[in-house]
Parts: sequence; structure tokens; C-alpha cells
Amino acid sequence: MSVHLVSSIAAPDWGAETVRVGDLNGDGAPDLLFAQSEYGCRRIECLTATTIEGERLWQWGRPSAANGQCYSDLPVQVYDWDGDGANEVLFVEQALYAEPIEYGEQRIRERAKRYEGDAWMVVLDAASGREKTRFAIPAPADDSLLFADLTGRGRRQDLVVKDRYWNMWGIACTGEVLWRWEGAVGHYPAIADVDGDGRDEVFVGFALIDHDGRELFSHDAGGAHQDGAYITQLPDGSWRLLFGNHGLHCLDVQGQEVWFHPLREAQHVVAGRYRPDSPLQVAVIDRGHPRTPEGSPGVLYLYDLEDGREIWQRRQPPGGWVAAALDIRWTGNPDLKEILVYERGAGQPVAIYDGWGEIVDTLEVPPEICGVYHGNPGIHICYRADVWGDSREEVLVAGWKGLRLYANARPLAIPTLYNNTLYHGM
Repeated sequence: MSVHLVSSIAAPDWGAETVRVGDLNGDGAPDLLFAQSEYGCRRIECLTATTIEGERLWQWGRPSAANGQCYSDLPVQVYDWDGDGANEVLFVEQALYAEPIEYGEQRIRERAKRYEGDAWMVVLDAASGREKTRFAIPAPADDSLLFADLTGRGRRQDLVVKDRYWNMWGIACTGEVLWRWEGAVGHYPAIADVDGDGRDEVFVGFALIDHDGRELFSHDAGGAHQDGAYITQLPDGSWRLLFGNHGLHCLDVQGQEVWFHPLREAQHVVAGRYRPDSPLQVAVIDRGHPRTPEGSPGVLYLYDLEDGREIWQRRQPPGGWVAAALDIRWTGNPDLKEILVYERGAGQPVAIYDGWGEIVDTLEVPPEICGVYHGNPGIHICYRADVWGDSREEVLVAGWKGLRLYANARPLAIPTLYNNTLYHGM
């Protein structure tokens, strides 16, 4: 078989669709962190640390099977934030929504008219789960968390945090709020040092923000927001800023549109080299509408990054509510990546495509780990990480009640192993 099931973890009460990967216990091997939250308000209720085999390391908070489904991204990361050689777990402890704004039958709470107190950035020791430190951050900043170098330290130790759709803050590693930007912040920013000054810029789709919070460009979002953002560099050194919403946009660093495709809902955008006939390509999944078995299915597209030319498209099975694409180094080819597409429809396996649009492998999604959302069964989310350290990435299929970890079972040709000798130097 070409696919190997590395581990299957049953987690009936502490499982989660939100999973982070990193060395938690300090043994040099990657571990798993499952993050549960109250649905619709992103309040983190439980963190469970395990090995990749599912051995429990520690748990923070109280687990509940009702909190395994994620409504959106969660502000939790695994990273050696303080630079001491061991990882920390950072997460946002939500402020009190004293006057929440609620909508829908599920009483979704994305923001409040009034908050009480601050939110807190909590830093846990990754090995034990014990709290190391915490510091106050602005009360609404509880949606996403990423690390950036905003102060020129030479390391991404500062923080970019945001609320759901309206505000974003730059925060120094000391806890000092450096700036606040108000606008269409989208789901998750992209960062890169595009001006070469040793500090990161923050791209949110309709705007590019300098390290100090100054707008480098800003466009009228027209009530929209970016669903997926990506920054990449062409071989000539020029940068391209990509984002999806109800279309796929490619901008230069001045904010001028290089090309555009009017898609229905381009939720995920991933640039990479998937085939050798051009320097870079862009993979994007257009989810289709309505996202039901009777509706329009999602479509995977591959475009040439330089001119926006469509290379191919592949229609997905109908009914994938959160259909998404990831770039993945599945075969270990140092020059070419593959494209992983998950949540393609009820009962459908995860598919890995090569740069020519052919499916090279499929990964089964066990129904017992999945949930139902808006009447759509089989909901799951995928992640990828190089668990073995062999230059190939493995696939984590996460559901509400468990996780499966798959590896590519094909032999990987490593020259220093198959041409072995006493006289090294080749």
C-alpha cells in the first residue's frame, strides 16, 4: 500500500478539529495539542497535549465533547516564544463579553458592545501545561494569533492579534501594544519582510500594514473580507500578494492588481511550485454554492502565478461544506510540492493531487471521528507536518472525536543511505 496509518487516536470527550503540532515534552519529537472552544465565541475551554500515538501528556481546562467543533480559527500556538530552547503554548484567554452581540439560532458571539476587563495572553510551559506568565491585551483581540518580527529583533517574537473582522493589533514580546489598525482584517493575515528593512509587514487582503502600523496601501473592501492570504516572491525578487474572497486576487506590493479571477468563494490560496514548467503556481479551492449535496460542487484550480493563466481545474464531489486546499510535500521531492484537498463531501476521502491534476493518493476519513454541521455530515479538517523528519510531510485528519495520522509508505530514496560507504564525502 502507498499510504500508512501511523496512528489512530480516539478522543470522545477531548478531541477537537483545532490541532497544533510541536515538540511539547522536550524529547525532540513532534507532539499534538488539541484545542476545544465554546462554539460561536472562540473561548478556549480545554487544551489537551498528547504524543502522536495519543499518550496523554497534560490537560488544561475541562474537556467536553460539545466543544470539539471549531467555529473559526482559534488564538493558540506552539512555539519557542522566549527563545530558551523549549516550546511554549500561547493562547488568548477571552475577556468577559458584558454585552454580547448575538445572532442566529446558535447565538453566535463574534464581538460585544461592551467588554469587562482585558483579554490575556497566557503562556504555558509546553512540557507540563503549567502557566509561566501572562499579560493583558486589548479585550476584543481573541480571534487569531501569529508571530512576527515587528521590532527588528531578528526573530519572530512579537505578536499580531485580531478580533473577528474589524481590528488588528501589533504587540511587542514585552506585552506593549505597538499599534492598532482598523479595517477589513479578514480571517488570518500573511506576513513577510517585503521592503527588506528587517521587520515584517502584515497583509490582510485589502491592505498592507507596515511593521509600525502604518498603511502602505489600502483599498475599499466594500463590506467584504479576505478568506485566505499568501505572500510569495518570484525568482526576479518581486513580491506577489495573493488573497481570496469571492474571487482570487493577485497584487504587487504597491497594491496594484496584477490579475484577478471572479470565483464564487476562494477560501484557501496556496502558492508553490507544483510542476516544473513555470517558476510558481497558485492552487485554490472554490467551495461552490450552495454547499449541499444538491448544490454546486467545489472546484480545485491551478493557476500560473506570473500571469494568472488557468492551468487546469478539477471538480470535487458535491456537498463539501468546508472544502479546502493545502500545499504538502508528500513525495519528498525537493523541487515540487503536491496539493491536498479535504472535506470534499460526505464520506469522501482526502485527496492528494500532483501538479498535473492527477490524484496520487487518497486517505480515508473514518465517520466515527466526524461530526455534522448545517446538516452536512463528515466534517473534518486536515493539517500537515513532517512528523518523521524525512523531508516528507504527513497528514493529520482531525474530527470532533478523534484523529488519524497518515504517512506516505513509498520508499524514500536518500543517497547517503542507499550509496553507503566507509569513505564518506559524496
